Amino acid sequence: MHPLFVRPLTFAVLLLPLLAGAAAPAGTKLEDALAAFRAGDYARVVALAGEVGAGTPDEPRALFLAGTARLELGEAEPAARAFEALLLARPDSVPGLVGLARAHVASGRPDEAEKLLRRAVAADARDVDARRELGELLLRADRIPDARKELAAANELDAKDPFVARAWVDVLLRGDELARARKVADAFARARPKHAVGPFLQALCLERDGKDGPAIEAYEKAIELDEQFLDAHKNLAILCHTRNPTYQDVERTAKALAHYERYFALGGKDKELQRLYLTVKGVLDKLPK
Repeated sequence: MHPLFVRPLTFAVLLLPLLAGAAAPAGTKLEDALAAFRAGDYARVVALAGEVGAGTPDEPRALFLAGTARLELGEAEPAARAFEALLLARPDSVPGLVGLARAHVASGRPDEAEKLLRRAVAADARDVDARRELGELLLRADRIPDARKELAAANELDAKDPFVARAWVDVLLRGDELARARKVADAFARARPKHAVGPFLQALCLERDGKDGPAIEAYEKAIELDEQFLDAHKNLAILCHTRNPTYQDVERTAKALAHYERYFALGGKDKELQRLYLTVKGVLDKLPK
């Protein structure tokens, strides 16, 4: 199974205004923390967010940003504490509920995450992120009909959201609805022709349909649009490797190795992929130079 689409760094930046008021004035600790988040300096985000005064209007947004930065750092428990502090001040904050749910998922507590996400959906049934996160959680638990319901709702709310499109195609493919998944992928690609998710989703459908050559081309197009698209490198490497079991296609084997290496260079941590990569590398090392 392919992983869900990797969430880009804009996630917290997009949700932050939902928590309170207008954007932070330039020069404040919150604005500095936002700038650090955009730059990917998560440790600095946490430090700056911690300097936002307790009880100030900026505190809830700072807690949300700190929690999200902690998740990016792989610090699920501190992230949960930040979101819990936010929810003490704003119990019905949908972004806070979604953030805490994500922290629980990262800590291996899916049941607690589901409760929070259902609270979030009950608080605002039109919140795209809450519905998508709930759908993705149910999908990971192989609760396909329930996941499909939530992701269909998210897709109705915003079919042009790349996170939604990725999850919607994923659940359709899991339910063997290839024709519908292909329509969704093609529609997204037409609606957002410069977004890497369009050809990526088309590649997933082509691969499922056994059309390896066109799938490879579609993954490569996704990478042309976003060279740091981790899942595209990963899926392309796996396809070039596993659909070439005897390594007779030397070009595909070399391509698999190149994209495995790029996946790890970009920070990929899949241990099974590491094993596959070493297998391909061992084969190439034995070939005549």
